[in-house]
Amino acid sequence: MSERTKPPGTPVSDNPFGDEDTLSFERQRQAHRFLTQETRYYIIQALLGHPHHLASFDELEYLVPKNRSTIDEHLDRLEGKQLLAKYEYTGDESAQNEPTEFWGFTEFGIELLYDFDYLRYVPVLRVVQDHLYVTEKIQRHRDARRPDLPESVAEAFDLPEEMDGENRELLETEHSALVEGGQLFDAPPVDPDPDAETEGDADRPIDELF
Repeated sequence: MSERTKPPGTPVSDNPFGDEDTLSFERQRQAHRFLTQETRYYIIQALLGHPHHLASFDELEYLVPKNRSTIDEHLDRLEGKQLLAKYEYTGDESAQNEPTEFWGFTEFGIELLYDFDYLRYVPVLRVVQDHLYVTEKIQRHRDARRPDLPESVAEAFDLPEEMDGENRELLETEHSALVEGGQLFDAPPVDPDPDAETEGDADRPIDELF
C-alpha cells in the first residue's frame, strides 16, 4: 500500500504499538490485545460489515451493545492508534437530518486488519448486516451521502465476483448461524421471532420507544 491515510490532526508514527526499540513480537502482542478488547472488537466488526464501511456514530450505537460514552471513548482510542479516522462529507447535497461525519478505517488500519486476517470475514459480516432490522432513522443514516474513502482503503473491500473456495465455504458454513444468532450486533434480525418477548427494562433503540 502507498502513503498512509492520516486521521485529521493526528501525527502518523511508524508504528503506534511500539517504537524501533520494541521487539516485533511485542508490537504484535500489543496490537492483538488492542484489537480484541470487547468494545473495539464490536466497532471493528460493525465497520467491516457496513454496506459502505463508513458509519455514523448513531449507526455504531445501534450496532454495538455498549452505551454512547463507552463507544465514544473507544472510537477515540481507535483514532489515537491511527486505525480509524472521522471522515466528513462537505458536499452541498446533504439533506437536513442527514449525518455528515462518518467513522472509517485508515490505510494503516486496513494494513493491520489484513495482518491479523480480519478482512477474510468481510463477506460474512456483510451478509449478517444485510439481515438485520434497522429503524427508519438508521436506514436514513445508511442512505446518507458520504465522502469517498481513500482509494487504497476502498480497494481493500472490493470483493471478487466469484469468491475462492475457502471464502465460499466460510460464508456457507457460518453465515446462517450468525444471521440466526445475531450475536455480533446489538440489533434484531430482519425477520424477528414473533414469539420472542422483550424484557421491560431491556435496552432498545430510542426510535422504537415511541
